[in-house]
Amino acid sequence: MLVLEMDRWVIWILIVAVALVGSIGNILWKIASNQIGQISWNLLLDVRWDLQTLFTPIVFTALFLMFVGRFMSIVPSGYMGITQLITSITILTLVFTAVLDTVILKTRYPLSVWIGIIIGIIAIYLISYSVEA
Repeated sequence: MLVLEMDRWVIWILIVAVALVGSIGNILWKIASNQIGQISWNLLLDVRWDLQTLFTPIVFTALFLMFVGRFMSIVPSGYMGITQLITSITILTLVFTAVLDTVILKTRYPLSVWIGIIIGIIAIYLISYSVEA
C-alpha cells in the first residue's frame, strides 16, 4: 500500500514537472516571438528564415523545452488514463504559464481568466480523485 501511495506522489510530481517545463518553454517562446516580430506565411515558408530562426538560441531552447515536457509525459501515461493525463498536463501548463506570464512578463489577465484557472484546478482534483477510485 505504501508503494502505491509513493507511486501516486511520484506520478503527480512528474505531471507537475511536465507542465512546468512546458510552461517555461511557452514563456521563452513568447519572449522569442516578441523579438522575431509578426510571422507571416511567406516568412514561414522561407526555408532560410526558418533555419535561421530555429537556431536562434531562445527559439531553439523554447521548442526544446516544449518537446521535453511532452516527452516526459511518457512515464505517467502508464499509470493513468491518457485523457486524465493530458487533461491534467494541459490545465497545469495553462496555470503555470499564466502565473509565469504575470510574474515575468507583467501580463495582466482579467478576473475571468483567474476564475477559469481555479475551475481548472478543481477539475484536476476531480480527475485525480477518479484515478484513485
